Formats: sequence, C-alpha cells, structure tokens
Amino acid sequence: MALKDLETFFDPDLHLPIRGKTYRIAALDYDESERVQQEVVTAGLPSLVQRAEVVKVLGDAFDEMVADKVPWPMILHAGRTAILHFGFTPDMAEIHWGMAHLGRMVDLEKVSEMLATKQKK
Repeated sequence: MALKDLETFFDPDLHLPIRGKTYRIAALDYDESERVQQEVVTAGLPSLVQRAEVVKVLGDAFDEMVADKVPWPMILHAGRTAILHFGFTPDMAEIHWGMAHLGRMVDLEKVSEMLATKQKK
C-alpha cells in the first residue's frame, strides 16, 4: 500500500471566517498543544479579560485581525475558538463558534419558563 504524504491532503490549521475574510490560525506544536490542553482542563477557557492566551494562540492571525480592524470581541471569540479547537476538540470549537452568543440572542429566562410550562401539561 502506497500512502500519500499527509501534508498533501491534511490541513492541521484552523480557518476562521470573519467579515468576509478567512484567517488561518496555525496548528500548535506538541508542547504548546499539551500546555493549552492542560490549561483548558484545569482552568477552562480564558476569561473575557485574559488577552495573553488569546493573542498567543492566534499567533500571526492576531496581528492580521488587528491590522484589519476586527473588533476585540470578535478577536476574543476567534481566540477562544482556537483554544477549544487545539486544547479540547474541533467539535467543541465549532459549537462555540456558532453558539457562544446564543444566550445574548435568546431570552433564556423566557425559554426556561416556556419549557417549565410545557412540562406541567
């Protein structure tokens, strides 16, 4: 069996679309990935004010986003997504990417009340 070089068809990087542009976040090497995984396991995602981890994980994409005047909340969201992607699982990162702001878009209290009402019936 002749296997193709993995690099010819496998892209380990994370590609995040923001405002019509796709930013490439380079895959972490083993040591950095291990460090990020340990951080996620012990401390969870960095808080909204912890910039250093987000900047470090985004790497060159951070400078590119700043140059493109991407707002900080979007950069933070991208960084937290990258942390989940490389430090936990790509699936969790995808869920975070698309649903992290769900609580702001939906009145969760009303949804809870509606569910409680339906359960009583």
